[in-house]
Amino acid sequence: MSNAISFARGAPAPEALSADLIATCTAAALQADGTRVLSYGTGNGYPPLREVLAAEHGVAADQVFITNGSLQGFVFMLETLLSPGDLVAVEAPTYDRALLQLKLHGMEVLPIPVQSDGMDVDVLAAACAAGRVPKLVYTISNFQNPSGATLSAEKRAALLALVEKYGFSVLEDDPYGKLRFEGEALTGLHEADQTGKVMFTSSFSKTVAPGLRVGYIIAPKEAAGTLTAAAGRTYISPSLLAEGAIHQLIVNGHLPGNIAKVTALMKARCDAMVAGLVHMPAGTACTPPLGGFFMWMELPEGLSADALFQPAVDAGITFVKGSDCFLEGGERTLRLAYSGVSPAEIAEGMERLGAVFKAAAG
Repeated sequence: MSNAISFARGAPAPEALSADLIATCTAAALQADGTRVLSYGTGNGYPPLREVLAAEHGVAADQVFITNGSLQGFVFMLETLLSPGDLVAVEAPTYDRALLQLKLHGMEVLPIPVQSDGMDVDVLAAACAAGRVPKLVYTISNFQNPSGATLSAEKRAALLALVEKYGFSVLEDDPYGKLRFEGEALTGLHEADQTGKVMFTSSFSKTVAPGLRVGYIIAPKEAAGTLTAAAGRTYISPSLLAEGAIHQLIVNGHLPGNIAKVTALMKARCDAMVAGLVHMPAGTACTPPLGGFFMWMELPEGLSADALFQPAVDAGITFVKGSDCFLEGGERTLRLAYSGVSPAEIAEGMERLGAVFKAAAG
């Protein structure tokens, strides 16, 4: 269809991309440090940006590894800090690209169900007690992709207690946490950790612009050095100009205002999608998120999002099948990204999608 509407891509709306601001920050980076940002650099990234991020997270600069988007850092972790066959616990559902990389790198995956308040830590505790202690737990702690759920304060404390008891590592992936629509931010796992076992990763793709490809990992010094070596073997030098632009955006005080702008745009879109739930068949389950990019739906018994994917495409709507975000199962679920389309498109798209689902429900 010529007027196809995509609920599939977790990309910011065009209005969220501040080209003038990025141009200003890029020019500032060239003026302030032109020779360095146009030259080769070390694999761990632009030093002034690493220092700013280190100060934000209360760590040393040599614990900060800047990545070409956060997924690349995850891949380097799998290739250097883990080995094929290692047990990695993930939320079920989880980020489909992360799940794909775990499979491609030969990891054994331990799925932990997600509830409305995040990962079911009791299930993880039971697995550990039964001898299935993971090498790594991968969690998207705030406005999870794809479910939109946020790990509660109680579950954060319980997860950290398991880290202390069993000694496994955690990767806290938090690209959406600053895009909160309501309520107070929760203390992060990395922030609260006392063991040194929790690593943190985030990205400026959601809060600034994905095209800049700037993400980062906070890790123990030795692990960060290992990741830096992997980067040096892979691409020789990072994109220092993009990293320099992000540095200027931060140090010149532009980031909070940009986050506020993006958050307001995302909230308007989320509200439009919540309003569109009236078009869904009776028995559809959905807990609206309090931030981020995504809404998660479970269809009534007897309906399959997998089977209805093509009819939705025929009606001009695309979404991410929930089954892509599980090791197995999830056929009744789907992820809807409201982030990249306008409120008007969301209203029309939800009406079209509801019509497809209702027709199938009879």
